[in-house]
Amino acid sequence: GSSCVGSFSICPGSSRFCLCRITAMSLIKRACMRTCAALPQRGAASGPIKPIGPNFPLTSEKAMGPHGWMRGSYHFWSLSDPIRGPLYRPPWVVGGIHNPTIDPVAHFNTQDRHQTVSAGEFVKCFIYNFLPARVMWLCVYVPIAMIFFWIWVEQRREPMEIHMDREEYWKDFNSYYYGVYFDHHHFSHMLCHRRAHKWGYAGQDITLEEGHGHGHGHH
Repeated sequence: GSSCVGSFSICPGSSRFCLCRITAMSLIKRACMRTCAALPQRGAASGPIKPIGPNFPLTSEKAMGPHGWMRGSYHFWSLSDPIRGPLYRPPWVVGGIHNPTIDPVAHFNTQDRHQTVSAGEFVKCFIYNFLPARVMWLCVYVPIAMIFFWIWVEQRREPMEIHMDREEYWKDFNSYYYGVYFDHHHFSHMLCHRRAHKWGYAGQDITLEEGHGHGHGHH
């Protein structure tokens, strides 16, 4: 007398071995049949299966807040009533896997996708894949835009005077050598006057004329 627990019971010469084997096979069979019965069957009477819902890939507004342009949690154009919707709420507040918004069985059954999903929905789902890449786009294009902006700004500025004639430099050595330490504002203004005469726009820039000395009162 041994007992049948879980699987087969080895009882040589006993009819209980066959009974346990039949019981075990019945359990396996019922488990497999239950799983197969839950799957959508090809050509089922319920009709073609659409793997996505009408608002896919958006989910419940109760969980993620309102969707759409200018319908987020914060309203940009209002200071008196800026909070328009709830923030993201964790699953233990609004319900997790026990309260799903997408049916995984129908979602991953794509056998009828070409019949039930329109071309526009295909394009929409394809474009939604790029939403997580917005940060990467910013990481690439913001530095490039800043570089181009700086180049554009520098292209509009006058060229700096990198070299000065030796004779001109020694005419006023103290101003050119010690001036930047004595008064760097006056020194910068002096060099602006030099470049205006050197590049041929002297008298055309009002900021270099008398009375526009940044409030220092000396030129």
